[in-house]
Amino acid sequence: MILYYDACAIIIISLVVISCVLKRMFHGRTNGLFYILLGMMMASAFADLCQAHMQNYSAHTETNRILQCMWQYIYFGTHNLILPVYMPFVYSNIGMWHEFKQNRKVKGLWLGGIIINAAVLLSNIIYPWVFYITPDIEYQRRPGIVIFYIVAVFYMIYEIGVLYKYRNIIKRDKLIVMVLLFPISALGIGIQAMFPSHLVEMFMISIAILLFSFIIWREEETLDPVTGAKKYSSAHEHIKKAIATGTPNYILLVKIVNYMNIRLYLGQELLNEFLREQSGLMRQVARQTSLGEDLYYLEDGLFGFISDSCDYETMKLFAQKIRDHFLDILMVKNFSVLADARLCILGCPEDIDNFNTLYTFCSSFHTIMPETRDVMHYPDYVDDRDFKIKSELDDIIDRAIKSRSFEMYYQPIYSITEKRFVAAEAFVRMRDETYGMISPGLFISAAEISGAIHAIGDYILDDVCRFISMNDFIGLGLSCIEVNMSTSQCLEMNLVEKVGRLLKRYNLDPAMLSLEITESAVDFDPDIVDQNINRLSEMGIRFSLDDYGTGYSNVKRVTSLPVEIVKLDKTFVDGVDDPQMCIMVQETIKMLKQMGKKVLVEGVEEEKVVQKFTDLGADYIQGCEYLQGYYFCRPLPERSFIEFMQKQVLN
Repeated sequence: MILYYDACAIIIISLVVISCVLKRMFHGRTNGLFYILLGMMMASAFADLCQAHMQNYSAHTETNRILQCMWQYIYFGTHNLILPVYMPFVYSNIGMWHEFKQNRKVKGLWLGGIIINAAVLLSNIIYPWVFYITPDIEYQRRPGIVIFYIVAVFYMIYEIGVLYKYRNIIKRDKLIVMVLLFPISALGIGIQAMFPSHLVEMFMISIAILLFSFIIWREEETLDPVTGAKKYSSAHEHIKKAIATGTPNYILLVKIVNYMNIRLYLGQELLNEFLREQSGLMRQVARQTSLGEDLYYLEDGLFGFISDSCDYETMKLFAQKIRDHFLDILMVKNFSVLADARLCILGCPEDIDNFNTLYTFCSSFHTIMPETRDVMHYPDYVDDRDFKIKSELDDIIDRAIKSRSFEMYYQPIYSITEKRFVAAEAFVRMRDETYGMISPGLFISAAEISGAIHAIGDYILDDVCRFISMNDFIGLGLSCIEVNMSTSQCLEMNLVEKVGRLLKRYNLDPAMLSLEITESAVDFDPDIVDQNINRLSEMGIRFSLDDYGTGYSNVKRVTSLPVEIVKLDKTFVDGVDDPQMCIMVQETIKMLKQMGKKVLVEGVEEEKVVQKFTDLGADYIQGCEYLQGYYFCRPLPERSFIEFMQKQVLN
């Protein structure tokens, strides 16, 4: 017999084992089953090599006959377990372990084949109807061996059927390699049946496993190089499978909300070490809690632990241990770090059965759920109105855009010198058919993130232009309507053309429209923003700088743009009773006035504030021209605003 094939099989299997060890594939159910599979293959190849060597080179003694018989039993015992072990491995690898674990028919079929093979092999001791070793150590196959092949064919057909059934949730390259094991094994069996002296069966199977390990266990594709946890793409695949198959999973989300601050504090190198240590700690706690190592790093300080084998109480215990860890001050080298970690447990698909919804929730749960260091549980909040709104905000905005469920509100602007309302600012409101009125503080920021702000901005500009063109507007005595422009809108390449078309459509004087921009928008992309603002200004459109003083104030940028009015944020008003703050307010107004800007103070809610700024006098260098706030009027719907202004005109 030619023994080189078995020797090569042993070498190949050994290399695969070494590769798995070097990749630190020590934990997890799937890894464990893969090692068992490799163990069965190694034992089978080694036993086949030993019995063949004895048949070729050993003396024809009774002792050697017994030894060869023993090796043959080991070979059949382990060889017959390769496909049965491969069956649960397939279920675990494709994320369908719960079906194998809970389906009695599946477990019955799996166990039935093992029992049949074991019974047939043991019966050979009493009556050699499977194989026989002659006194001169010659191996003979008997008719009973056909049962092994029948059982093997059954396992092959069943496992191919499982892969075909779930083909849509398995990556194509993985599916191909997992299926290839069967034809390659069948080819090896066929060759060895035709040429008994060529022991190629285990060699062919080892080749299939080698290919399998190359394709499926590519470390660079599954593990994050910094944390050692699995990558987002692996979590994506896991969850997609869970939702598609209905596999129950519990997910623990761990978000380090002050991640960016820690990054600034530690620097990138120490941040990487910090994340690596936290990942290792969480994996260690998971092992201690008998949860395996299904930890994923979802980037930007967000970790996710996904398990399809634990119950809720076990996941809760694990989450509490992780919470307790993050309550302590953590050390990285000689630096102390206080990580503000938020934790949330949810079930998939029990709590969330839509991938897009789950993805949105995972990335934003720390902003839509209460600010607490305790472990949060999704079911506890799912019926809360605010939570529902925040969770479904993207869908709510999409519905509103399609149905144009927006409404414009207007707040008048008071002139200190003219002692009357001379303009108004437009505010958008959104009404949902399910949740009613949605706060702009919620949907504006969400729309800016999703890109829906462009569609909302188009609606606002169109509706404001329509309002200005109405006959009712003419008698209100207003010089213009101010419209807030988002940073995204300021960067639109077709903004000038878009506004121009609206002015032409409604036959408006451009001076009736005043666009409000923020300092952050001005500095975001100066070239595009400057070009848009200057071209619109040349058309006759006015500009105001909103929320001045809330962040870094680039005075040079303020002076370089055609901004007519600078609006001081409410923070200036809140501190006006403080003598030091009062000095700063006056000096700020003085500086802006010397730059040729008019000044509007926002957030005026009390009479004393009105008196304070009125006493300064707009005619003096330190005085402001305009006031705006709840003291005069809250934002009103269009019809209510018209009625309010008509009363002001009559008075």
